[in-house]
Amino acid sequence: MPYITRDATGKITRACVRPLVNGEQLPHSHPEVLDFLTARGHNPQVVADALEELRRTDAEMSRAIEDLIMVLMKKNVFRITDLPKPVQDRMSLRMKLRVTIEEAYDKASGGKG
Repeated sequence: MPYITRDATGKITRACVRPLVNGEQLPHSHPEVLDFLTARGHNPQVVADALEELRRTDAEMSRAIEDLIMVLMKKNVFRITDLPKPVQDRMSLRMKLRVTIEEAYDKASGGKG
């Protein structure tokens, strides 16, 4: 959601993805945000398309980050305990689930490998 600032009449004067002093947040799809972009010659659909692509690739990116964390842990760059507790819990669960999947395929294939 973008942060926006308004003038004395309440009209949006600035929109930014980072917090703004005295700013407020509005959804990307808010009519005032869409009007702000359009009035300044920017197609709001570009933002909508980019947001949709980010949502579409979230699962892929999540897996890439998970793989990166595993590589860094294997190289002893950091330990799982360096991560916040909720992240540790999620990572531990995901590791267990991946082992469960691996074991199911191994067993169905007649053993390891």
